[in-house]
Amino acid sequence: MRIFQDAAEDFRQAQSHDDLWHRLNRHLAGVGITGVLYGLDAVTTPGQADYRLLSSLNPEWLREKFDRGLFYTDAYVDLSVTQTEPILWSDTSHVALQKLSPLARQSLDLDYDYGVTTGVTFPIRFANGLGFSSFGCHAAGMSWPEFDALWAHGQAGLSGILHAFDSLLRRDHLGGLYGLTTGERDCLQWLAAGLLQKNIADRMRLTERQVGVRISRACAKLRARTSTQAVARALVLGMIEV
Repeated sequence: MRIFQDAAEDFRQAQSHDDLWHRLNRHLAGVGITGVLYGLDAVTTPGQADYRLLSSLNPEWLREKFDRGLFYTDAYVDLSVTQTEPILWSDTSHVALQKLSPLARQSLDLDYDYGVTTGVTFPIRFANGLGFSSFGCHAAGMSWPEFDALWAHGQAGLSGILHAFDSLLRRDHLGGLYGLTTGERDCLQWLAAGLLQKNIADRMRLTERQVGVRISRACAKLRARTSTQAVARALVLGMIEV
């Protein structure tokens, strides 16, 4: 477990979410993980997952996934939302062709085209299951048996590293990841407390229009369609409290 302890201590020194991300990749590279895809979201509307992503995988692969509308049809992305246990990519029972939609098959073909085929999907749940995050850890150059042996030997340490990153990111660095200002977060906090925009404006010594602008910006940054959805997402992610 020394690998986990060293990483957790290092993570606590991070000054920003970018700094934390670089530290994660450095520690994972030390055990053979060559690229990571991390996603974070709050389940505020069923069937509308919208991960906030960090990636050190091939940018061309990820760009093509989105350009062709294949990311959210990816079988492993779907599993990261529906499953709670790690999924080794060598376990092909999850991607049996007869079970996949045409778009999911295209997504899998793209993985093979770019060689993103060896690794593990690691889902995490928080906020009583309303929030979810997930890692896709890729080990380029390894065969399935080689990676499976690595995972069997080091699962506890690797799991600890991933959990430590996820908890510290959500505790200390969500503001940087989502880009919410203090004013935008305060407006959502007052909405969560049940105040109307006029009352929020009085409390914050702003005009109603200024409050409306802050709420609209918060909605955009949280990719929320309404202020109610923005408040729900912020609550689940731990940005505000009730």
